[in-house]
Amino acid sequence: MRGGLALALVLFAGCTCRNPQLEPVPSFVRVDPTQLDFGRVFVGQAAVHSVELINGGRATLEGQWTLTGPGFTTDDGVPSRAAPGSTSITLICAPDHVGLFDGTLRIALAGFEPIDVPLACEGIPVPECVPTGSCRTSSWDLAAGRCVESPVMDGVGCELGDVCLLDATCRAGRCEGRARGCDDADPCTSDTCDPVLGCQHSFPARCPDEGPCRVGQCVPGQGCALVDAADGTPCGQLRTCTLADVCIAGACVQRDPPDGFVCSTGGPCEGDGRCVNDACVTGPKSTLSPRWSLGEPEPDGGPTFMWSDLLAGRDGLTTSSYFFTPPRLQADGPMPIDLSTNARRCISWLGWLVCGDAPAIANAPVSAFDPRTGALVWTWNGTPSLIAEFVGPGVEFFTARLAEISENELLVLYESRTITNGVDPRCRTFGMVVLDRQGQALRSKFINDPIFQTCDHPHSYGVATDAQGNVYLAFTPSAGDNPATSLTGTTIFSFTPALQQRWRVFATGLKGGELSVGDGLLFTEHSDEARSTQTGLAIASMAAPFGLGVIGAGTFVGTQSNVQQLAGLSTATQQPRWRAPLIGTTGRTPLTVAQWASPWGPRELVLAFTRDGAGRVLIEGTELLTGASAFSCEATLRELPTMTAMIDGGIGVVLPYDPMAPGCDDCDPRYARTRNSFSVVPLPGLSPSTSPWTTAWGDGRHTHHEGH
Repeated sequence: MRGGLALALVLFAGCTCRNPQLEPVPSFVRVDPTQLDFGRVFVGQAAVHSVELINGGRATLEGQWTLTGPGFTTDDGVPSRAAPGSTSITLICAPDHVGLFDGTLRIALAGFEPIDVPLACEGIPVPECVPTGSCRTSSWDLAAGRCVESPVMDGVGCELGDVCLLDATCRAGRCEGRARGCDDADPCTSDTCDPVLGCQHSFPARCPDEGPCRVGQCVPGQGCALVDAADGTPCGQLRTCTLADVCIAGACVQRDPPDGFVCSTGGPCEGDGRCVNDACVTGPKSTLSPRWSLGEPEPDGGPTFMWSDLLAGRDGLTTSSYFFTPPRLQADGPMPIDLSTNARRCISWLGWLVCGDAPAIANAPVSAFDPRTGALVWTWNGTPSLIAEFVGPGVEFFTARLAEISENELLVLYESRTITNGVDPRCRTFGMVVLDRQGQALRSKFINDPIFQTCDHPHSYGVATDAQGNVYLAFTPSAGDNPATSLTGTTIFSFTPALQQRWRVFATGLKGGELSVGDGLLFTEHSDEARSTQTGLAIASMAAPFGLGVIGAGTFVGTQSNVQQLAGLSTATQQPRWRAPLIGTTGRTPLTVAQWASPWGPRELVLAFTRDGAGRVLIEGTELLTGASAFSCEATLRELPTMTAMIDGGIGVVLPYDPMAPGCDDCDPRYARTRNSFSVVPLPGLSPSTSPWTTAWGDGRHTHHEGH
């Protein structure tokens, strides 16, 4: 109730004076409502309500109606009598400035004391309209009650914030530019353009090998060619100090190796074994200790933050905290940067840090930040103008997940709910928007499906994209009001990059979980089936359900038997490739694919964290192609990680500290509402892989389960 209205009511209620010539209003006469508050009204607009005088008698009552107070008017005049039944008057509040307005409607019937109806409304400023792109203007439409956009004239210069596009001008409401040329005419470099750093030339270009003894090499001015590997290069599985498979003149043959021959590898924690007098001699193993930690030795990450997400960026690690708190950029660097705005669900895209619900205001904006400075590059917050179903009384919407479709397209999955009388009925709807690298919308789609008509809090447990830009989403009902744990019955969708539905399948007994996709196969957490990305149909199975999986070197790797064994499936033949027991007796599901600069040439490994019988945490490396053990290193970590992210020469890990939800390994988000700590463990010789799905959480291009 407004202050002026409250004062008016006090005055009317407290007045005991009467005109002795007037009688009290008879009981058969009443007014509805007895007071009228128009609520909040935009300046320049009007709110309309009516007041009724109800005459329950049989005779017409003569009288005079008067309206006082600035901002209050009526279009149809005021009555002069009250016939039996109801007499109505339409009242209008049209504030011309910001502030509170008070007035009175007085009904003076002949011979009776007047009836006063207190009136009130509050004038509020028209919202500031922010255009969704630099080539659009936005203004408040009084009639429509919303911001309306219009394109600026074609040819007007605009700012892209992308150094890869030059001479930017507006065209049909979009800011477009000419692609920057980065070709350095060297066939041995890979030429790309980074929107922040500009032209990048990686050297040397990777050329394919033809076996271990004929290796690809880039010849300047010519391109890729095959050359003989150096004589003595190991080429097979036989690596003893009396007989070994080695390359001689481009062929793999068996020879008695000389002293100094590398006969075994110790990986990041042990020197390579070398032959000495026909014996393989290795040095002592070292223990890997973190080179950086956040939230250590205190296990809660500090007094304020509930850290729960880890993201590997170009300049180091980005840690994103639970719910709406500022992410920390370059957290493992000498001068970490905390964003000045709250955010959540951050990914690394085109060298930017892109976050959803940042800043935390209406319309669920998505923003890109420079990871070196934290400066804002662009913001998109125009979802209501694209998805009409997200507009209406009580509707709230927010970002559910983010995923990279291509170097020019970003998928934003939105989730909405409708609050009715302060109650969340657990219904959810979802929509998608595709943004370009300037933060401008390309297309959108509301996902209209019967599963969202059941109020069982359907949740987007899985999201993935493939190399062609196709989108894969998995929705499952959740238990209770929080989607920490899922029920069963998962619906999986696939959409084209244009957001046209390709297929839809329903898995009856499948719990909600992450998706892994690559090499034409789709894998769902908690399942033992591999599905075709073309049809969604199951085309292969493994011996037991796998956990969160990874894909690299033509192999899908899942975990089985409480992470005591890894299982590899060929993505080409959909047949089991190998099974590999792990040294540790217990483990956790986050696996990571890494590139390994081994003595026998580059290899791809899958890394698993386990704990042995003595309670030590081990990092175990297994070759993706063969399942052979590459190394096992002890790491001084107090707990097994719940999340990992590879960087050059090391691996970032999230260590749980879970006093509020113990044992919630399978929650979504994992360890929700907890304070985790972060560490970087050095792994010399290892680097991030470029395989399709390199970590159990996707990789930096897909959101993690960092919080709701």
